[in-house]
Amino acid sequence: MTKRSVVVCVGDELLTGLVVNTNVAMIGELMLQAGLPVAWSATIGDEEDAIVDVLDRAAADADIVIITGGLGPTQDDLTSAALAKLVGAELVRDEQVVEDLRRRFKSFGREMPPSNAKQADLPRGASWILNPYGTAPGIRVEYKDAVLYAMPGVPGEARHMITEQILPELTAAGIAQLIRSRLLHCVGLPESELADRFPDLATAANPKMAFLPGGGEIRLRFVATGESVEECDRLLDAAERVVRERVGEYIFGVDNATLEGVVAELLSSRGLTIATAESCTAGMLSARIANVPGASKFLRGALVAYANDVKVDELGVPAELIDKAGPVSEEVAAEMALGAKRKFGTDLALAITCAAGPEPQDGAEPGTTVLALAGVDGDVQVRKLRLPGDRPQVRQFATTFALSLLRMHLQ
Repeated sequence: MTKRSVVVCVGDELLTGLVVNTNVAMIGELMLQAGLPVAWSATIGDEEDAIVDVLDRAAADADIVIITGGLGPTQDDLTSAALAKLVGAELVRDEQVVEDLRRRFKSFGREMPPSNAKQADLPRGASWILNPYGTAPGIRVEYKDAVLYAMPGVPGEARHMITEQILPELTAAGIAQLIRSRLLHCVGLPESELADRFPDLATAANPKMAFLPGGGEIRLRFVATGESVEECDRLLDAAERVVRERVGEYIFGVDNATLEGVVAELLSSRGLTIATAESCTAGMLSARIANVPGASKFLRGALVAYANDVKVDELGVPAELIDKAGPVSEEVAAEMALGAKRKFGTDLALAITCAAGPEPQDGAEPGTTVLALAGVDGDVQVRKLRLPGDRPQVRQFATTFALSLLRMHLQ
């Protein structure tokens, strides 16, 4: 029987938006990989009784409760006190942990502030979870039929503590169910059309399918359960074959693949060079390409041609063409690509011009985007799109679809 896990994140800063809560996503991914999918999560402020209440509900509903936050040295760090109240035990100060904290501060060339001694308070009957990466150790408590693991809210510390201590304990206890997952990365089809093509896969029980849109691409996630790795992989392979049969041309990678990484591999394997000319994206496209190690082999240069006179002076776009067609037009995008190819002496060049919004720009409605690719043979491919979302989203989508245009050309 699959064990249920719940995540509880503690901290006023998470509720007010001062800190973005990335721990839920991180923990959810780690628990899923271990075969302990998260059933639900809760975020609670720095109020002791409220923390006790949500932990009581979590322990009643789940076998494993992962808690982050509230283990610091200040007065509003209340997780250890809440755990003690939850299990009806007193807090006991562990002097060995106090000495360990003093040594850690001394290694930094500092004296330990008295307030840090609070991090050595442990509910009687609980045990410590070691934290080699920070000052606050974690706490392990058994309550009702659940095991509660409390860790600091610092994402890096929490990740290490889960992967190096909590998950090995759960695996050794035989709690984990074998789960394998696979991500197929898709670009070029909207989520609704993808869903229409996979009514059978989307409703199947094993593997389970989910659509995860973001940044202009859609990830198709499949999660399989089974008695062995081989059984899970057979289920995932079968699902992937169906996806590739129906929308194979739109799939660019699996699992950790990135669109820019796939494009980089295609450019490198063919010995081709590229340059970019960008208006509204202001260097975002070239930055994505440059994120790939070894990009200097194929990326020769990039030009941000935001203003019309820069398009004219640096890329050779005729001023009269801009006046006639408008800066967000297929004609101007094509000339920008050709100009970048000439300027940097490359085999290929990509150009983006768009009206990112929120207001219309030179007659172009917000979201209007034009992409152009100047190819090796001198031909130019142009795509005109109407992208959804606010200004940041339009700019991000524009770079994704530009890279997709390049990938399709190279393939």
